[in-house]
Amino acid sequence: MIWRAVQAFLIATGALISTFAMAQTFPSRSMTVVVGYAAGGQADILARKVAQQLSANLKTPVVVENRTGGNTLVASQSVVRAAPDGHTLLLVTDGMTTIDPLVPGGNGFDPLQAFDLVINLATAPLFLAAKKDLPVGSLAELVEYGKKNPTALHFGTSGPTTPHRIAGEMMKQLGGFQMSHVAYRGTSASVNDLAGGHIPLVIGAASALMPLASEGKVKILAVTSEKRFALLPNVPSVSETFPGFNVLSYLGLAVNKGTPESLVATLNVELNKVLANPEVREFLTKQGMNVGGGTTAAFSAQVARDRKARADIIRDMKIVVE
Repeated sequence: MIWRAVQAFLIATGALISTFAMAQTFPSRSMTVVVGYAAGGQADILARKVAQQLSANLKTPVVVENRTGGNTLVASQSVVRAAPDGHTLLLVTDGMTTIDPLVPGGNGFDPLQAFDLVINLATAPLFLAAKKDLPVGSLAELVEYGKKNPTALHFGTSGPTTPHRIAGEMMKQLGGFQMSHVAYRGTSASVNDLAGGHIPLVIGAASALMPLASEGKVKILAVTSEKRFALLPNVPSVSETFPGFNVLSYLGLAVNKGTPESLVATLNVELNKVLANPEVREFLTKQGMNVGGGTTAAFSAQVARDRKARADIIRDMKIVVE
């Protein structure tokens, strides 16, 4: 009996020492951040900036891999197959964690069952933009135009189960007008069609839309955050037309379940250091993002709150994958 107790103690102690040693030598090889979105979009831009600074801090290569397809399922599955040792991370968005698992017809994969959240890297408002020759100059005018032309409006987004789509469906319902959704495989494709006049509206990220707006190729009608966006102070918030409206997107990182807690904690600390870097903060701000950070617990709590709220929206609006 005593020997069994000693054995149990030695096994537990050995596990603790092994975990501690792993944390002390981390990282032991190059790291990978897997992104389920196309290169050039907001998620990719964020991942590459964070990876660059993390690599400099840790003096270890940190590679970004874009694995598109299956509405981020391809990326998720590639990380599921990786060793749970903290060297492979998945860029996760609110679309992946709080929308897709809840929408009928989604990819059927729930990241919260397969991964542990590490940190919220950034939050970002979304923007409603119109092609330059659409005869509206504001959200209020768009609502009236939609009521008079019930088949004329289509809005493009980066995918069928994204906060971009949620924002568009909410505006349509609140305004009482018709606007059909068109899902693209990434923001870049939708914005290119908008600039080319092939689709009247897009809901997308600042990083994709601001350059085109400054060149006069598209016009930005509204921002989905409750308050106006600092880089575009003349663009009204949707809440000025529909009080209380507030839709923000978030982007974070996760690792495989089974990754030792000590490594998750180490990653959280190192990524907070990245986000505290002044150059990184300035870069992300100019890309239209609010710098994140904080604890793993805080990120998990935020995701849980958003998931509950969006479940109600998805149910009430009967949102499904087209």
